[in-house]
Amino acid sequence: MAEVTIEQSTFERLQRHAKPLVDTPNSVIVRALNALDEKETSGAASQDPTAGIMEFSPKGPLPDVMHTRMLAASIDGQSVTANWNHVLRCLLLRAMERYGDIDQLRRRCAVNIVPGMKDDEGYRYLPQAGVSYQGVNANAAASAIVALANDLGIALDVNFQWRDKMQAAHRGRRARIRIAASHGA
Repeated sequence: MAEVTIEQSTFERLQRHAKPLVDTPNSVIVRALNALDEKETSGAASQDPTAGIMEFSPKGPLPDVMHTRMLAASIDGQSVTANWNHVLRCLLLRAMERYGDIDQLRRRCAVNIVPGMKDDEGYRYLPQAGVSYQGVNANAAASAIVALANDLGIALDVNFQWRDKMQAAHRGRRARIRIAASHGA
């Protein structure tokens, strides 16, 4: 018999589908797998790996991305560490390279930025750019990311999933924000 470790949130989902005093975690998993197998054999399963993924336009309002985890992200086709603040950091560096001055960066990005090294009050230093920026929550980071990618005219692809929490806007759903490169920028 194989041992499997699962996250607490996954175990709680299993419990919601279990029949008290009847099911074990294994029996719930078997029932779920049987349902998936039945879908595949009936032809109901989609071969499209993006099926069911919510797509958000960078031109429209962004969703509430609090309580999400980033699954994958790329900037101009290059994969980057997938979390909101790291993607923001990468775009701030690109923007500083392009603009060359902190005042232009401040005008284009709604994130607190100061010259030089500041490492208190949630600031993070970007030595390559000689500036520090204040960390922000996921919603503010997502807004700044989209604004910078649009302003810089670079491709951005962010795939994320809402956590299985009551506070999550689209509990358990997967989503994507994609921006095509615009060469006129």
